[in-house]
Amino acid sequence: MRTIRILATICAAGTCAWAGDAQRGALVVSAQGCLECHTVGGQGAGHEPPLDAGAPDLAENLMPAYTPSALASALWNHTPEMWRKMAEREVGRPAATSAEWEDVFAYIYSLQFSERPAEVGRGKMAFEGNGCSACHSVDGAARGTGKPVAAWTPLDDPVVLVYQMWRHASDMGTQFATVKKPWPIMTGRDFMDLTAYLQYVQKLLPESRFSLPEAVSGKLAFAENCQQCHTGPMALEIRAGNQTWMDLGAGMWNHAPLMKAARKPLPGVQLPTVSLQDMRKILAWVWEAQYQGPHGNEANGQHVFEEAGCVSCHRSPVKGTPMSPRASGKFTPWSMVALGWGPARAMHQQMLEKGMAWPKLSPENMNNLVAYLNSVPGK
Repeated sequence: MRTIRILATICAAGTCAWAGDAQRGALVVSAQGCLECHTVGGQGAGHEPPLDAGAPDLAENLMPAYTPSALASALWNHTPEMWRKMAEREVGRPAATSAEWEDVFAYIYSLQFSERPAEVGRGKMAFEGNGCSACHSVDGAARGTGKPVAAWTPLDDPVVLVYQMWRHASDMGTQFATVKKPWPIMTGRDFMDLTAYLQYVQKLLPESRFSLPEAVSGKLAFAENCQQCHTGPMALEIRAGNQTWMDLGAGMWNHAPLMKAARKPLPGVQLPTVSLQDMRKILAWVWEAQYQGPHGNEANGQHVFEEAGCVSCHRSPVKGTPMSPRASGKFTPWSMVALGWGPARAMHQQMLEKGMAWPKLSPENMNNLVAYLNSVPGK
């Protein structure tokens, strides 16, 4: 998928997200005049205050779950109000294409869930606070049963630390049980800071960038190692949300004891033994899955189509006014936004003349409606 191509590149933590796509999205936000009203991290167009002091900052945490459907829902629901304010201020309306809206979504998502800069001092505190120093010395001979940090595999990036800890999780679990210590629960921030501290100890140049492959390359690795348990209500596209790459890595570490217990009833099955490259692929795949969220329900989408009043003009996606000129032949949340800001301008005027209210669509409604529109043959 285009918006996830960040995962095919090396991306500086906290500065980019979907490689070209998020960067293009930032350009679209600026070129389409969004920063005349909105800010990003307190900055609007140039250095002047925005025209609408009440418009949300796009870098703030604006919703519980960032998915394409959630972003499309927010934009769709506020479309008439944004049109009204733009007309009052004589500001030009955005005329972005579906592909450009896709890039905007990637950009807004990246503002929330790229990694924050790591801190060596916090990493040292995490190393000591989580009991790592009880077994691993940072210089000289090993303090306990673990190898000194200087003898570890060089930590080229934070994913290497996730991989090494996962690889040795069983041994560390045995050691924790021996000394009667609980399994340490860590955050994604802990992993970032630990990496910075350990790179300092190993006398490596500070590196907080990630090298992750195309997300689709992780589909098979995930199916072979994880999907056995993560299906249905346990599916990660349902359970994971709004997490950074290292949040996902920390989640793997935190749940290692539970995953081992869950697999015990299955003969001969232990924690998945994966390569470093497969670890990268799995993280990429899960990152994409949490962004996409679960697939919409087509039957519920038909109900939305009828209850929202779409059927009064369009009758069905097969008959009546075409819903959208889709070059790809597929409805998406961003194509719905492009529809709202394009052909739907005339539709909005017709609705006003008929006394009809603009239909409000929740993220779930949007997700289901897209699924329904794509399910109808002959579009």
